[in-house]
Amino acid sequence: MEKSESKKLIPLYLERLFLEETDETHYIRMPQILSFLETKGICADRRTIYGAVSLLNTVGFEIAGVQEKGGYKYHHPSKLFRASELKFLADSVAVSKFLTERKSKELINKIKSLGSRFDGQALNRSVSLSKRIKSMNDKVLRNLDNIYAAIAADRQIEFQYLHWNPQRKLVSKTGKPYVTSPYAVTLADDRYYLIAFGGSRKELRHYHIDKMQSVKLLDGKREGRSLFQSFDIVDYSRKTFGMFGGREETVTLEVKKDLAGVFIDRFGKRIAESAYCRK
Repeated sequence: MEKSESKKLIPLYLERLFLEETDETHYIRMPQILSFLETKGICADRRTIYGAVSLLNTVGFEIAGVQEKGGYKYHHPSKLFRASELKFLADSVAVSKFLTERKSKELINKIKSLGSRFDGQALNRSVSLSKRIKSMNDKVLRNLDNIYAAIAADRQIEFQYLHWNPQRKLVSKTGKPYVTSPYAVTLADDRYYLIAFGGSRKELRHYHIDKMQSVKLLDGKREGRSLFQSFDIVDYSRKTFGMFGGREETVTLEVKKDLAGVFIDRFGKRIAESAYCRK
């Protein structure tokens, strides 16, 4: 690459350098910047660096200079994600039962790349996958890709739906594929569910996405659109997953006052407000 061409890459190299090596509390100095560019085969002077920094600031990638004794130090202070946010994302991946350990490690490494090198080191110390219950395959993510594609294209899907047998193996009861019209995906109790219209009775149904396999998009348009025009996925999930599926009833609960905190933690403040507390 010609010298003039290589210098055009300086802003790109600096953006990566500042993303990885600086954050709100970590800085680099001009000798470190020049040394880094030399590893890329680029010899630059300070004036060129100032120009590249000015260009990055113009397009919204902030590089701030802080004066100190003997010169300036520089950093990229405003990250896309705070360290605490990256920790939350990594923890969420770590505890997800529908992800395999391999896929969890892969996603956590991608999350670490969104922060600085120092954020990655902190995540390495705090995130542990050992002894966690994890899935044995990655089909959930593949199924989700196909389901979202079908919803976006307004098309039906076909899949095999599996059930546990007495030998603790997932098998198809009939071997016949299911054909449904997918409308929504929800996450409840650490499981992904597909909410769709279909079945022999042409009704609203839901399926464990981890029990679906060979998901294929069909040419047919989705059915049941009128049913979903006023569909409330939050209300449906609250009434369906992890709860009794019979007739709704209004009940009055009596709870000891010293158990009020436990009750609110388990059932939520809105339900707890209608409960009666006694000594």
